[in-house]
Amino acid sequence: MKVRKNMIAIMALLCMGCVGCTKGQPKTDAGIESGLEDTGNTENEIESEDTKSAADKQDFPDKFQETINGVTFDTKIQISEEAELGNLHQATATLQRPDIEKIKAVFAAGRTAVEERNETGSGEDGMEYPCYTAYYEDGAFLHTSMVLNYSTPVFEKIYGAFRFRPDFEYNAVQYSKDTVLEIGDPEKIFDSVLKNINGAGYQLDSAAYDYYALDHETMEKEYKMLDKSGEELSVDNISWGAGDDCYFYMAVQQHEGLPVYFGSSDFPEDEESNRPVQVLYSANGIERLEVSQLYSFSEPGEPVSLLDFGRIAETVSKKYGDVIGTSYMVTRAELYKMPVKLADSTYDLKIVWLFEVIESGTDSDTGRDYEYTQYMFVDATDGTEVFSDFR
Repeated sequence: MKVRKNMIAIMALLCMGCVGCTKGQPKTDAGIESGLEDTGNTENEIESEDTKSAADKQDFPDKFQETINGVTFDTKIQISEEAELGNLHQATATLQRPDIEKIKAVFAAGRTAVEERNETGSGEDGMEYPCYTAYYEDGAFLHTSMVLNYSTPVFEKIYGAFRFRPDFEYNAVQYSKDTVLEIGDPEKIFDSVLKNINGAGYQLDSAAYDYYALDHETMEKEYKMLDKSGEELSVDNISWGAGDDCYFYMAVQQHEGLPVYFGSSDFPEDEESNRPVQVLYSANGIERLEVSQLYSFSEPGEPVSLLDFGRIAETVSKKYGDVIGTSYMVTRAELYKMPVKLADSTYDLKIVWLFEVIESGTDSDTGRDYEYTQYMFVDATDGTEVFSDFR
């Protein structure tokens, strides 16, 4: 996934680094000539730096293949390229709340509302929060509660041609993830999207994203309309042109280079359609924006180190290895920061491995073979199972 960061935050960090830029640097000939004492520890200092460098890498294999306690591991290991595995820390998090007035300033400016509703919702720990819903003369829609939903009529048209949810005639594979459309550079456009999201009151400093280039030729071929009974309607009166070209972005928040997990106990799949930030962008700007489950993070706490992957795999094998008559294959493991609920609306930001486990066997009642996917989470620092009912 591509990564974009808040440049103000990056510059601040760079400035902090410059303040102490000479600290820990090995001695040079110039330093000795200027009268600095040579303590004779240069070799030890270099060895210390080499040791630190090795710790920072903390390498994991690209694939783990082994059978442990009857559980087969043919496991692809996925770790964000931006993660600094030797520089991870304890932290806590809180859910961000949208700012209604800022959201209206960004998405409702210049629009005339034909219907508005101001209501109150109830969220985690029984806390109440304001909700706002509006329909506008130009067909735009805006809703904000603990999530933000914004769309224009363009979205409805594109929605009939681009279907990336697995439960509804998935066709995203028909579109490119690399094409640059005439509407602009996808990276620069995503930067402008981040500015809008932060302008609406969120703090999204670092995000990793993928995008689909939705070209009008493919959308014309893929477009369909269904009536309430599911019957396909005629689309002869729908025209398509270069003005319909769009990018569709799916983004996930990051912390210390790792993606922040966005599933739940009932909906754990970490697939594209579940990403907490989704954007449809045309030459006219944002046509659809959905933002949910963004967190604010505490200052970094104590540093943490990760266990060897083999030790983590043992936890998985202990859970599934004693089940009789059923086979388990672990196909994928991805490293995440997972917010796990504590008290007072605070989350412990655990570092976890998400394991994708294929269970197969024979149904004792029907005699039919079956296979389905389930998920398991293991704390990457202590090897204990983490349960996903944390919302």
